[in-house]
Amino acid sequence: MRLSIIVVIVTYFTVVFAAGGDIFRGERFDESDWSGSRKSTIKAVGLSLLLPGAGEMYLGDRKSSLPFMIADGVIWSLAAGFASYGFWQENQYKSYAQKYGGVVVSGKDDDFFRTIALYDSRDTYNYLALLYERGDAELYPENDEWNWNWRSEEQQLKYYDIWTSSEHSWQRFRICLAAAGINRLVSVINVLRLSRVGVGSPIDVSIATYPDRKNGLGVSISLSQDF
Repeated sequence: MRLSIIVVIVTYFTVVFAAGGDIFRGERFDESDWSGSRKSTIKAVGLSLLLPGAGEMYLGDRKSSLPFMIADGVIWSLAAGFASYGFWQENQYKSYAQKYGGVVVSGKDDDFFRTIALYDSRDTYNYLALLYERGDAELYPENDEWNWNWRSEEQQLKYYDIWTSSEHSWQRFRICLAAAGINRLVSVINVLRLSRVGVGSPIDVSIATYPDRKNGLGVSISLSQDF
């Protein structure tokens, strides 16, 4: 699932960079009449969905386009960092589980790696699942393919720390994806405003990141206008 998300993102950036040169050179629209003829709102919205700020630039409002573009660059830079660290820690905890827990890592999903962080062995998990869930218990097969057995509590806790670090990194990555979506939504709203009232109407765009105790990173985006 995570790899699929990365593939989609890479494909997206390939499209953006392929079109980006034309956009910034003005080949996607005529820069000579930015303040003149009426532009297509649908095209502006599409550009903002592709790259926040591009719709504003298309409509001739370079000033309000910059915060969206800068914010998008910051957001995707953070996302790339979190994804890289998440992948690295994921490889770390899988190698650790294989070495110290006797885990066969191939063919296992995220739920399996979460389970082995919480139970010291397959037998312990199956016993407790039968004890509390009885007939509804989903048990792991009693074969080497699905077996694990931590040698010590310290090693299990070490694995839990590495696994938790990876999961937190992926959680922050998902927050960045949400922030990228919000950035596009705000840019689209701004484009619709510009199409209605025209370029030159005063607007303040504020985008900031801040530490969040629960998720590690928060993003605040505000859009205000004086009437």
